[in-house]
Amino acid sequence: MTSGSGTASERVVRNALRGHLLSDSDIREMVEEFWVPRSNERADLVVIGQTLDGFEIKTERDTLRRLPRQAVAYARVFDRCTAVVAEKHREAATQLLPEWWGIISIHAELTIAFVRVRPPKANPSIDTETVVRLLWRDEAMSALLRLGRQPDQRSSRRSLWQELLESVSPVQLQTIVRQAIVGRDPGQARIRTRRFTAQSIAAEAGS
Repeated sequence: MTSGSGTASERVVRNALRGHLLSDSDIREMVEEFWVPRSNERADLVVIGQTLDGFEIKTERDTLRRLPRQAVAYARVFDRCTAVVAEKHREAATQLLPEWWGIISIHAELTIAFVRVRPPKANPSIDTETVVRLLWRDEAMSALLRLGRQPDQRSSRRSLWQELLESVSPVQLQTIVRQAIVGRDPGQARIRTRRFTAQSIAAEAGS
């Protein structure tokens, strides 16, 4: 992969980032343009494993104008967050973002390289009422049935979400959501996303 210094597009950086993250054996799936409930935001890349990790990319071509708003939205749902930023944005991103956000610097010369500036920490303020909204209606129904509950088959999605919130701990809910996202058929989604398994990314990198 080649790119002149400072000219790498978001698509090029995102493709390189997927390969870079493969060293984490915990990865089950990656999702691009991941919709964040209760906002108009979509995270550039989300990695699903034992945690739900959000990545936001800011290349040389981008500004940081939307970053504070994105940080607030992502804090509601992701276990950890990382900003992947061009070197020119590193200092400003460090000042703008909460300390628990990780920061990775992009170096685009002959190839794309990534340098970790600070590692991500656990999100201290996940909002379960937002997390539960990641579930489709049938996923919420199935989760309740597995818990031994008997929800009304005519219940609205909102009612099912509320019943689920009353039935499980935050940690249990996060596990349910991660499993649902990995297990769902992306062709059924109303909002299209690109999804990659660790195996498909490795095969793509080797082709």
